[in-house]
Amino acid sequence: MDLEKVIYPLMVAFEEDIQKNNGPSHITDLIILTIKSLLPSEVIVRVDIDYRRYKEELNLWKYYRNGDNPSLMNILESMKPNIYWKGKDNTLYYRLLPIILANKDFEAIKEEVIKNILFTTGNIETLIEGVLLSKIIHNLLLGKNDVIFGLKDEIINLSQREFLEKYKEYFRIPIEEYESNFSVEFEQYKIYALNVLNQSYSNRFKILEDCVEILLDNKEGNTTIGKYINSYENGEINKKFQLDNHYKELGVYVFNLRNGRIDPKLLKIHKYQLPDVFKFQQGEVFYHSLLNKAKVIKREDIGEKVTIHLKTKSGIYRLVNN
Repeated sequence: MDLEKVIYPLMVAFEEDIQKNNGPSHITDLIILTIKSLLPSEVIVRVDIDYRRYKEELNLWKYYRNGDNPSLMNILESMKPNIYWKGKDNTLYYRLLPIILANKDFEAIKEEVIKNILFTTGNIETLIEGVLLSKIIHNLLLGKNDVIFGLKDEIINLSQREFLEKYKEYFRIPIEEYESNFSVEFEQYKIYALNVLNQSYSNRFKILEDCVEILLDNKEGNTTIGKYINSYENGEINKKFQLDNHYKELGVYVFNLRNGRIDPKLLKIHKYQLPDVFKFQQGEVFYHSLLNKAKVIKREDIGEKVTIHLKTKSGIYRLVNN
């Protein structure tokens, strides 16, 4: 498959985030963090998230983050059930892109998308919308027609009983602590999603609504996902992006993962070395499993607040310990 067709959604997401926020925000951070955590299976043809690495990447990210949201901070601090069940994570659909683009089989995509959503939120609307948006992007990559019919079929066959049996262990808070009846609400949100696919809109599933209007009515997309669906539909994916080459390299890396060109043995971290980066002084060099070789090029101590600037192979990181 053509490289540009695969990496286009990533480039759109990066460029829109950077332009909107005058530089990369936590949205770009989380996309990159997700890409770094992708690991091809050594057993079957699929690419999953290495969740040990994902957790460690997030623990490091909290020190260099360029913004955040309640759902992300919730999993890094004391887990509040109301945020987990009801919160909306604005990085979510962006960070699903690497999973979708790195895999060719939709069942593999679906499983990993659900696991990744549950890592930060158990919001039912988000779960269902995430699966449907993933299927839209996957089908467009394959050039399939009648995408909406396939989405309806996906919803109709989405059994809440089978869903809970398969994914119960991935909820960060026990399903028994859900404030109402999860199974009943799951069925309700399936109906809401079907309504959107039938173009009966409400205040739910707004990104899905944007995509449906593009696919059925040829409207212009208002959301980031909608915008690159427009481009697929119009055959306009050769846009030149005003991005550093680093972002294109990340896209090529995902493309190579999709095509089985990267040996998983080269990516797997068997023994983590995660020293406290704030203990090092200016000029010191150390090894960190996530940063590789790093050098402290600047250190500032103001009271209990420590700021360090690290030079690594992938760039300069500014980390603050509060």
